[in-house]
Amino acid sequence: MTSIKSASQIETVAGSLVTESVLTAVAVSAGTPIAALLPILSKSLAAERQKTRVESALTKIDEILQRHENLLATITDQQYKFINETILALLFTTSQEKMVMLGNVIENGLHAGHIPDQEAVFLSRIVRDISADEANFLLMNFSYDRIWLNETPQGETEINTLTVSPTSADGHIVLGLVTLGLVVVAEPTWDDSGLLRYSPMVAKLIALLKQP
Repeated sequence: MTSIKSASQIETVAGSLVTESVLTAVAVSAGTPIAALLPILSKSLAAERQKTRVESALTKIDEILQRHENLLATITDQQYKFINETILALLFTTSQEKMVMLGNVIENGLHAGHIPDQEAVFLSRIVRDISADEANFLLMNFSYDRIWLNETPQGETEINTLTVSPTSADGHIVLGLVTLGLVVVAEPTWDDSGLLRYSPMVAKLIALLKQP
């Protein structure tokens, strides 16, 4: 008979966090009758699938941290905050692709060195909220200097510009990146009129998202 591997400590914690205990905590903090129903979600098949995804992701992250145990002894408070909040972000995504990206972020974060306080806050928030599609868009299109988000064709320009229709899937992604503060309005000059550009934080985010 094949033996069943007992759940590790991190898997046990993961299972409890993504099921009834987390939902109960949300219900208590919300303090409304509707919120009190949230723990019922933990008994759904979707919750079981999420438990499996999170357990797998946390096991891989545990392996990453074990491999880089020497770095853990020297991380800064900002790195600790960033890595800690990235691990917590696993509990609030159902995207397996994003979970893989979060593993990349944690491993790259260990090698990042000093992260200024405000950068750690901003990047933690972005890593938590960005979708896998939005992250992939940045990885694939960061080589462009500008974005033209318009149904009307752009006039001739020497600027390396990505044209995106507002009603397309990429258009919705660009709008999401604007909301996150990762895509901003370009400088108010005649050749940048109507164009968007990446914020300076995108390069730092991409360095964290890439496969180590």
